[in-house]
Amino acid sequence: MLPRLPALASPLARALAGALLVLLVAAPAHALEITTVTTSRDEAGRLWVTTRLENPIETRIERSLLRGMPATLQLHVELWRRREGWFDRMERSADAGLRLRYDVWKAEWRIERAGAPPVLLGSIDSLEIALSRPIALAIPGLDRVPPDGRCYVVVSVTVKPLSVEDVQEVEGWLSGEVKDQGSAGFGVITQLPRSVFDAVRNFTGFGDSHDRAATPEFTPSALPPAER
Repeated sequence: MLPRLPALASPLARALAGALLVLLVAAPAHALEITTVTTSRDEAGRLWVTTRLENPIETRIERSLLRGMPATLQLHVELWRRREGWFDRMERSADAGLRLRYDVWKAEWRIERAGAPPVLLGSIDSLEIALSRPIALAIPGLDRVPPDGRCYVVVSVTVKPLSVEDVQEVEGWLSGEVKDQGSAGFGVITQLPRSVFDAVRNFTGFGDSHDRAATPEFTPSALPPAER
């Protein structure tokens, strides 16, 4: 016969224990995650890193976007080389960024990137699908790394609210490069004082969302050719 466990001292203790049990067994919330990182090289000596994301728009981020707070998705890629008896060395790095926002007047979701027209989408599901497609980023100068060097790639992705400086930067390139300027600008936001802007951003409850992943070791000479 199994021994009986002692009863908890009070209803409050029993309630706390129940709450703790729920936290321990509850399924984790869906969060931004890097699911795939692959590497290849082209004839120009560039390393191509292809990444896929899962759950790029968390629920709290969706709510913040719907309230009018723009966001940025930032991808940072680093090429590292192992060195025997010494610290690993970062050989090269590259960055890519996308601006995300919801146009309340047109009820459309927008993905904006410098030097390219915006991608217009009709729903949050379409936005999620677009951001979950493979993202390829090139790192030049792979030919400067020894062909038999032991290398690995580290990828970081962050989704975060725009700062005042971010918004002003976006306003600059949108005004000169995006043809659909009537609905592309952030004029109302850029006119807010910094303190008010920060207060609005904090009110939306939009904290940074991020993930990080690393590839297994590889040598440049063994990389497959890039499919372009």
